[in-house]
Amino acid sequence: MKVAIIGGGISGLSTAYYIKKLALPVSEIIIYEASNRFGGWIDSKKISINNESVYLEKGPRTLRLSTGELKEINSIKLANDLDLGSSVEIISKEHPAATNRYIYFNNQINILKPKLFGKTPLMSKGMLRLVYNEFRNPPRDPSVQDESIWSFISRRVDREIADNLLDPVFKGITGGDIKYLSAATLLKTFYKYESNFGSISRGAFNAAKSPLNQFDERYQDLVKLKENYRGQSVWRLKDGMQTLTQRLAETLSKDDNVKLSLNDPIQSIKVDHSKKEKSIKLTSKNSEQDVDIVISSIYSKLNNKFLPDKYEELKKFLSKIDAVNMVVVNFVFKEDVLPFKGFGYLVPSNQKSPILGCIFDSVFNKPDQKNTCLTVMLGGAWFDEYLKNKTSDEILNMAYIEIRKHLNLKVEPDYHEIAILKEAIPQYKVGHLKLLDKIKDSLKEHDLNERLYLTGFSYDGIGLNDCIFNARKLVQEDLMNNSLIKNLLK
Repeated sequence: MKVAIIGGGISGLSTAYYIKKLALPVSEIIIYEASNRFGGWIDSKKISINNESVYLEKGPRTLRLSTGELKEINSIKLANDLDLGSSVEIISKEHPAATNRYIYFNNQINILKPKLFGKTPLMSKGMLRLVYNEFRNPPRDPSVQDESIWSFISRRVDREIADNLLDPVFKGITGGDIKYLSAATLLKTFYKYESNFGSISRGAFNAAKSPLNQFDERYQDLVKLKENYRGQSVWRLKDGMQTLTQRLAETLSKDDNVKLSLNDPIQSIKVDHSKKEKSIKLTSKNSEQDVDIVISSIYSKLNNKFLPDKYEELKKFLSKIDAVNMVVVNFVFKEDVLPFKGFGYLVPSNQKSPILGCIFDSVFNKPDQKNTCLTVMLGGAWFDEYLKNKTSDEILNMAYIEIRKHLNLKVEPDYHEIAILKEAIPQYKVGHLKLLDKIKDSLKEHDLNERLYLTGFSYDGIGLNDCIFNARKLVQEDLMNNSLIKNLLK
């Protein structure tokens, strides 16, 4: 049994890891990476300021643990299994990075702390009033299967909450505009609560009483670990998040049955449907291989570069998942320039700022560290509006002018770095779940459902925890039930 994995980012590396971890009867795994490094959007750079090491991140910077979901526990388990414990810094739920989140609104930075009664600068109603209104609001028409996040929250809770809270939060997470993003996908639990119980609040109340569900039963190793991480907010890798993908690649490279191939983009895939085994001829820049299964972890549209034209319908569906361009600017100052401590701040669309938000990376500094590191995010759904045809220097200047105004900065940065990331974050727009169903149906129609598997951030979660957990699910649930693999397991 020979498996090819396309893409050497966190999804591709994690998939290969779980194939080995769960001992599937696979004799060879080949990971094809088009670039000159493994890790994908996880990309860390070390610099020195004041003789202090600073790690700049272009992509994810922490492993989140705040909700205790199984996908979060799974990522922590992976880090532990890779012996990364000595590289981990645990951030508690009492740390300023966990407790202090801010929104820039009406020309000032406002802490995100709703009140039970009375208004705040971001909310004209207290939480109890909002919950009461949500409870009383009628449920949507059962024929409506999806709508935008903005529509859903405005209808169920309050338009002000959609504009001032949900809008900036999803800008920070997805780089997207909630007037187009799918509520059924990105607020899946809440959307189902309304479908099943008539309101979000009723659904949450019933969920709190529910016993362990069937999904949890399949991942008992994670359920048993939940109690170990109560009170923890995030895990941070001291030498940058790239430590995670580097360790994955190093671990896989030590296995004689795993081949890691850099600078090796896929050029074509040909499927011989008359054969059961070794039915796929995979041609890359550097080799040609006959394999049994192909797992593609790259951005959906990139698959169309090598899929045959006879899969025109599948290619059409894959091309419908758009992705936004992002710009990440890192600023480093030799001194502490922040007026307050916290994770950072986000900017609602109604504030007409070219930046999406600013992360205070130096909130994790030790007491003796004096530098300030800030990461400014720009672009996303607003890339063309603010950044189209702008040079890197113009974008840098734009980013600094904004944070200087927002944070009342008095000094210039001592170091800066800019990265323009093309098609960086897929957008789960209204109808995304139906589109996924069409992709699955098309794979079956073309007799590809046990030959070609799709994973990664284009389909069912863009976060680091999503990508790692979806890789495990693909192996544990889909590959375990692949007929070729089941025959080998007999």
